[in-house]
Amino acid sequence: MKLRSLALACATLVYLSGCGGGGGSSIGTAPATVNGVAASGKALVGVTVTITDSSGQNVQTAVTDVNGKFSIPLKGTAPFILTAPFNDADGSAATLSAVINPSAAQSAAGSTVQANLNPLTSLVTQRVLGLVPSGSPSAAQISAAKISSASIAQAVTDVGTPLQPLFTALGVPAAETSDPIGTTAYQANSSDPLDNLFDITRFNVHSGQIAVGTDANRAVLTIPLSGSVSGSLPSAAIQSVMALNNGPTTTPIQNVIVVVGENQTFDAVFGAYQPPQGQTVKNLLSQGIINADGTPGPNFSLALQNQGATQTAYTITPTRSTAYATLPQPTAIGELIPPTFQDPGGVPDSRFPANLPNGPFQITKYVPYGTATTAQTGDPVHRFFQMWQQTGGDNSKLDMFTWVADTVGQGGDTKGITPSNPGQGGELMGFVNMVSGDAPFFKSLAQQYALSDNYHQGIMGGTGANFFNIATGDLPYFNSGGAVAVPPANQIENPNPMAQTANFYSQDGYQGGSYVNCSDATQPGVGAILNFLGSKKVKSNCDAGKYYLVNNYNPGYDMNGNVQPIGPNNYNYPPQTVPTIAEGLAKKSVAWKWYTGGREAADVTADAAAFGFPVAVAQIAQYNAIGDPLVASSNVMTTALKSNLAGLTTFYSDIAKGTLPAVSFVVPKNLDSGHPGYSAPARYEAFLQDLIAKVKANPTLWAHTAILVTTDEGGGHFDTGYIQNLDFFGNGPRIPFLVVSPYARTGFIDHTYYDHSSMLKFIERNWRLPPLSPRSRDNLPNPVSVAADQYRPVNTTSIGDLMAMFNF
Repeated sequence: MKLRSLALACATLVYLSGCGGGGGSSIGTAPATVNGVAASGKALVGVTVTITDSSGQNVQTAVTDVNGKFSIPLKGTAPFILTAPFNDADGSAATLSAVINPSAAQSAAGSTVQANLNPLTSLVTQRVLGLVPSGSPSAAQISAAKISSASIAQAVTDVGTPLQPLFTALGVPAAETSDPIGTTAYQANSSDPLDNLFDITRFNVHSGQIAVGTDANRAVLTIPLSGSVSGSLPSAAIQSVMALNNGPTTTPIQNVIVVVGENQTFDAVFGAYQPPQGQTVKNLLSQGIINADGTPGPNFSLALQNQGATQTAYTITPTRSTAYATLPQPTAIGELIPPTFQDPGGVPDSRFPANLPNGPFQITKYVPYGTATTAQTGDPVHRFFQMWQQTGGDNSKLDMFTWVADTVGQGGDTKGITPSNPGQGGELMGFVNMVSGDAPFFKSLAQQYALSDNYHQGIMGGTGANFFNIATGDLPYFNSGGAVAVPPANQIENPNPMAQTANFYSQDGYQGGSYVNCSDATQPGVGAILNFLGSKKVKSNCDAGKYYLVNNYNPGYDMNGNVQPIGPNNYNYPPQTVPTIAEGLAKKSVAWKWYTGGREAADVTADAAAFGFPVAVAQIAQYNAIGDPLVASSNVMTTALKSNLAGLTTFYSDIAKGTLPAVSFVVPKNLDSGHPGYSAPARYEAFLQDLIAKVKANPTLWAHTAILVTTDEGGGHFDTGYIQNLDFFGNGPRIPFLVVSPYARTGFIDHTYYDHSSMLKFIERNWRLPPLSPRSRDNLPNPVSVAADQYRPVNTTSIGDLMAMFNF
C-alpha cells in the first residue's frame, strides 16, 4: 500500500521536478506562474500569499481573491515554499504552507504550476521542512530540509495514509489527496469534498492535530514533523463524522440560544478581569490604565480625556484643546426608578464626587453592585454620529469620549436636551471591578466557558440599529410601499454644530434627526466619514438614494402586527423587506423563535402587582419594542412567521417541555437588561443565571446547546479596543461576548475579530445556510491575524464565525 501510494504521488509530482531528483533548478528570464487556492474550510480572502525561493532572496507575493485564488510569478532557484497567514481551528495565528520544486522544463515562458495552500498541504510541507513555519522560512531552513520530489511524495504518503479512511468516507477524490498541492480540482467551497472535510473536522495545523467525530466518538490524530505517524482513526470516529456530514448541522450543536442584554462595553464589565494562566486579555487592567484596586494605574494617561476646540462643521477628528482637569460629575440622566419611572434628567448624581480623576473610575466605590434600584447609574449617550466622533472611527485615540458626550448629549431633538445642558457628565467612564467582587456571575462564566475580548457592536450608535443588525446583518431604510423614498426633513440627521456652540448638533435626537443618506457626500456629516473610509480603501455599503435609520425609532408594526403611522411627528420607521435570519432559517426548515420579555401578559403579571400598575402598563414598561426587530419586517409580520414571535413565558415553557426550536433569540425584560438608568449589570447577571440554570436542568437539551451571551451595544461607555471599519455604519466599540456550552473552550479568551454578524455566520455555517443578502455582513470573509497583533485582521474587512471559541 505504501509503495503504491508513493508511486502515485511520485507520478503526480513528476511534472514538477522528476521523481528522485533534488532541487536547485534556476528559473530563467521568462518565469513560470504559480496559480493556487488558499483555504481552510472557507476561502482565505484578501490574504497575502508569499513564495520564497531556496536562496531566500527572491520573494514574490500576491493577494487572494474572493474565492481564495492567487497567481504569482515564479522567480529564483528551486525549491520554493509558499506561505500565507491564517487563523487555525483554535483561533491562533498560524501559517498555511506548500512546497513546490518545478523542473527547468516547467520554468519556460507561459507555463503554470499549481500550488494550493490548505491544512492538508501544510501538514505535508511541515514534514518536508521538519518544522512549523511562522511566516516564510529562511534559506537555511529550506536548505537544511534537503527538499526533493521524493521527500515531497513521502510526506504526501505519510500524511494521507492514516487519513485515507476519512477521505473515502467523505468521497474526497484521489485527485485532491494524492497530490493536494498540485491538484487543479480543489476549490474553496462547500461543494468541494476536501474543503467540506476541513469544514466538519478540526485541523489544527500548528500542532499537527486533526480531530474527527464528536462526543464519545471523537478521535484526535497527530501528524508529527518527523518519524512515523502512529495510530489510526477508529471506525466510530469515521462514522461520527459521516453522521455530521449527512445530518442537519456541521457541528454537535443542535440548539443555539442567543441572549442579548443592553448597553455595556467590554471594558465597562470586564475591564478588571484577570485571565486564567496561559490566557491574555486586553482591558483596562492589562494595559495598566487601572490598578487591581480600581485606582488609576501607571498608564492612566492612555485614557486621558481631552476637550475639543469649537467646531464649525462635523468632524470625526475634532481639534483638541486642553485636557479636563477632572471628569465632569456623572449625572442621573435616564435613572428611571420604579414605581414612578421619572427621569431626573441631566442633574448631577450626588453619589459621585465632582472631582473624579480624568479617566476611568470604579463605579462601585460610590454605588453598590447589585440588583436593587440603588445600583442604577446614569445613561451615557449612544448615538451614531456621536460614537463616530468619540472613537474617531477606529479608536486609535481614546480621548474624545467624554467631550463629545458633554457637548452634544442625546441631541437637541430629544426632549430635555439643550445646548446649555446636554445632560451628560462623566458617567460613561465608569466600570465595575471583578477583582473586588463585582460581576461575579460574568466572571464565573468567563472562567468556565469561553470569552471574546474582540467582539464588537455591529453599528455605531444605539439599540435599534444594532438589534436590527443582529437579525439581518444590515440596516433599515426609509421607504414608501417598499420603494426608496425621502423621509420628512425634520427626521434627517444634521450633525454640523449649531452656531455659537462648541459641538451641539443642528438636527439630532430621538424626536428628530435619525436618518442619513450616506451615498451623498454633500449630506451633513457624511463627507467626513466617507473621506475617512476612502483613506482606508473601505467601501461605504450605502445604496444610492437610501436614507438609512442609524438611530432609534420604533418599528413600522406594533407587536400585534398593526401598521404604525409614518410622518414628521411619528417616530416610527416604515415596514421593511430587508432579508432576515428568520426567513433564512425558515427556507431551510430550521425551527426558530424570537422571545422578547414583556411580549406576553404573563411575562409581567408579577411586575404589575409589584408596581401597582395594570398589566398593559407593565407591558409598555417592560417590552423592548426596538429589541424585537422582526416586528419591523413585513416578510415576518404579514406571514405565518409572525407566530414565531413569543415572550419569555413561552421560552421557559419550551425549555421545560423540550420543545425549544433549533435557534432562539432571547431578549430580557427592560428592567433585567443591564441597561444603565433603569437596570444594572447585576440584573442582567441574575437573568442569565436563571436562564442558564433552566437550560442545564434539561440535560438532553444542555448536552448539545450553545448559549451566546452578549449586549446589543456598548451604551456609549468607554472602551479601549481597536475598531475595524467595515463600512459607513460601523463597527462600533467592543462589547461583552461569551459562549456558554459543554463545547466551549474552558477559560479561553478569543482575540478573533467578531461582531453581531458573527452570530449569523455561526448559525449559517452550522445549519448550512447561505448569507442573507448580497449586502449583509455575513458575506464577509473570516479574519486572518498575525501573532504580533491578533486583534486587527490583516485582511480587512472581515468578521469571524465564532468557531474558534468551541472545542468540537
